[in-house]
Amino acid sequence: MTGRLTPTRRLTPTSDAADPLPSWSALVNVYQSVLHDVVAALDQQAGIDSGVFSALAYLERAGPPHRMPMSELQRSMHPRYSQPGFSRLVQRMEADGFVERRVDRSDRRATIIATTRAGRRQFRRANSIYIATLRTSFGRHLRASEHACLAAMLGRVTTRRGARARVATESRQKADTR
Repeated sequence: MTGRLTPTRRLTPTSDAADPLPSWSALVNVYQSVLHDVVAALDQQAGIDSGVFSALAYLERAGPPHRMPMSELQRSMHPRYSQPGFSRLVQRMEADGFVERRVDRSDRRATIIATTRAGRRQFRRANSIYIATLRTSFGRHLRASEHACLAAMLGRVTTRRGARARVATESRQKADTR
């Protein structure tokens, strides 16, 4: 192998399955070292912790008007944050003026978390630091074609895991209705 990631053959989950431990360990090692750099850069250069950045990023990805149900945001942040830890995070973000809570008009029992102007400004500033740190700590080590290949392979794992999770959920739901 010449150092290129070349997924030329399609592997089914049960055929030709190699030991996943070396690739998983490499993925975790890279993730942890890059995450360390990102967390430090966000703290030192943007003045926010990675939890605040992650929550603002989820809200940003939700698109205009940059809000989502609190329960959905909490699910996105789990298992990193327990429910009480997530509530404290939202309280801190409110105190900093980055988000506000609103009553969901379609379900008055639910709460919507919305990014404020200050929160969007802080996210844009922090996101530029995040991207620059990713480029330095991760991006420069692979060629563009290798990034594309890696993204495709990991995307395939995500898709397959998502399909399995949907099937398992549907099976549980059918069993619960019997």
